Amino acid sequence: MNRNSVNWHGSFAVIVTPFKQDGSIDEAGYRQIIDFIIDSGCHGVITAGSTGEFFLMSSDERKRVFEICVDQTAGRVPVIACPAAIRTEDVVDYTKAAKKVGCDGVMVLPPIYVKISDNEIEEFYKRVAGEGGLPLMLYNSPFAVNVYLTPKLIEKLVKIDEVVAIKDSSFDMLQFSNLVRSVKDEIRLFIGLEHMFVPALAIGADGAVAMSPPIAGRMASELYDSYVAGDLARAQELHVRMARLYDIFEVGSMYSCIKESLKLQGMPGGYTRAPMLPFDEEQKAKLAAILSELGLLEARKAAE
Repeated sequence: MNRNSVNWHGSFAVIVTPFKQDGSIDEAGYRQIIDFIIDSGCHGVITAGSTGEFFLMSSDERKRVFEICVDQTAGRVPVIACPAAIRTEDVVDYTKAAKKVGCDGVMVLPPIYVKISDNEIEEFYKRVAGEGGLPLMLYNSPFAVNVYLTPKLIEKLVKIDEVVAIKDSSFDMLQFSNLVRSVKDEIRLFIGLEHMFVPALAIGADGAVAMSPPIAGRMASELYDSYVAGDLARAQELHVRMARLYDIFEVGSMYSCIKESLKLQGMPGGYTRAPMLPFDEEQKAKLAAILSELGLLEARKAAE
C-alpha cells in the first residue's frame, strides 16, 4: 500500500460520543451527528477517537461505536476507527474489530502513557499493521501520549506496507514541513488542528483530521474546498473564523467544550463521564458568545 491506495483527503471529522444522563451511549444522537457532518460536506469521519472519549468507554462500547458509525455512514465517506490503548494486543484487537464491522482504516496512536524507544515504536506499528489488516494512519500527538514521532522515525514507519497516512498534532509547522519534504510521496498528510489548516495546505497537506466539523458545520469543509478551488481570499477568511472558533477550548475541558457547544446549537452533544464535569452557566455563556459571534447559533436555528 501507499498514499494512492486510499482516497483520504479534505476535512475529516473527529466526532464526540454522546452519552445519556444515565451514562449509556445515545445511539440515535450519534447517528444524528454523523448525518449532520456528512450533509455538511465532511470528507471522512473518525470514530471513538480522543474527542469520542475512547478512554472513558469499555471495550464493548468502543467496538459498538465502530459498528454504529459504519452502519450510519453507509459508504458515503471513509470511516476510520481509533484503536488507542497501552497494550499492543489491545490495539490489535480493536483494529481487528474495526475491520470486522467494515471500517476503512485505523488511526493509531503510539502506546498511551508509556515512553518507549524508536525501535519499540517501530515494532508496535509493524504488529498492529500486520495483525490488524487495515490501512493505517499514524497519529503523532506528543502532548497527549508522551511519545514524539519525529520525521526521522516516520521515514522508517512509512516503509510498513499498511501505513498510508499520518495525522500530525505536534503544533509544529516545521515538523509538518519536514514531513512534506520527506514522506509526502509515500503517505497522505493530515494536520490535526484546523486553525493551522490553510498554512498546512499551502505546503502540501492532503487534509485535516480535527474536532470542529460537528460545531462548525459547512465552514469546516468549505475551508478545504475553497482552498482547493483556488479561492484563497475565502480560505483566508475562513481561517480567521476557524481560529476564533478554537478559542472555545480556552473555556474548559476540550471535549466538554465540544459537547456543550453542540447542545447550545440544539444538537445531541450528550453528557460526559467522570472525571470531566458539565459546564456551569458562566462557561456556557462564554461558549454561546463565541458561537453567536461566528453566526453558528443563528445558522443552526435557521436550518431547523
